[in-house]
Amino acid sequence: MKAFVTGGTGFIGSHVVDLLLENGHAVKLLSRKEEMPDQWKGKDLTVVPGDLRDAVAVVEAMQGMDVVFHIGEVRSTTAGNASLNVALVERMVAALEPSHVKRLVFISSLSVAGIPLATPATEDTPASQVLRDQYTEYKRKAEEIIRRSSAGIEHVILRPGIVYGPRSRHLGGMVDTIRRFGPLGLPFIGSGTNLMPLIHVKDLALAIFLAGTVPGAANQTLNITDGERRTWLELFTEVAEAQRKRFRLIPVPPALAKFTAMFVALFTSIFGQSLDLPSYVAYISLDIHFDISRARSVLGWDPSYRDLRDAVREMVEWYAKKKEKGHGRI
Repeated sequence: MKAFVTGGTGFIGSHVVDLLLENGHAVKLLSRKEEMPDQWKGKDLTVVPGDLRDAVAVVEAMQGMDVVFHIGEVRSTTAGNASLNVALVERMVAALEPSHVKRLVFISSLSVAGIPLATPATEDTPASQVLRDQYTEYKRKAEEIIRRSSAGIEHVILRPGIVYGPRSRHLGGMVDTIRRFGPLGLPFIGSGTNLMPLIHVKDLALAIFLAGTVPGAANQTLNITDGERRTWLELFTEVAEAQRKRFRLIPVPPALAKFTAMFVALFTSIFGQSLDLPSYVAYISLDIHFDISRARSVLGWDPSYRDLRDAVREMVEWYAKKKEKGHGRI
């Protein structure tokens, strides 16, 4: 199989590229850096210089590929960037048939499902509250574009939960913050004992890989979490204990947090940002749990990282080694 991967050098995409190469597939990835990462040197991988802001370069790189894994995105920090992401998906979908691509795998987000009416929620559970921030709106619009395409090209849409594990540019900061301030106490919306959807990056990468290779996955939309009943407090406590620290959570009443979020949202909208912070206050403080039976059945996939303590310890050790090598915060 010839696979084109956007975001292939990033947190999620790099793990997908690992799996593709390990399983003997040829990989082409778009990158702003021409130099190939050391772990992929000597393997069947081609790096195409380019940027996701350049739709022409992306479409050219798709030519002759069997499967396109669209994992990367222009960071949706503004409404303008979100619009760029939507426009890119439109261009990519229009180019699938002329490029002779057989399948598109798109990485969406569980935030598109909003706050479901039932727990655990399936892919078909309606939302009691829809999230309208610019990131979620981009993902929602992209899903709609892909589904209504008349090209007849197979697609698979994956909606991962909150992703953790090694190689993130951002999780090291969270690990470091908990190490430094966790014993003193960190504020959080609510008690932190509500359920949250979590997925280890390697389990997600396997689901993405299978979405591109399993015939029965065609035209499916799948929730991707570890299926376990995780809480925010459990996650933060495990991160602290992996660093031999205690963790104390300082509950912030959701009503107070929502009031503050409304104030912040008022001013961010002036600068062209739509964050929908009040909805995210509800999202963080309520039980959010998803059923993954369909992903298990369709992909023949099952999460391996179910022991959160071991998984978090492995993650913390990775960021600690990164810091020791002088690559910034853990």
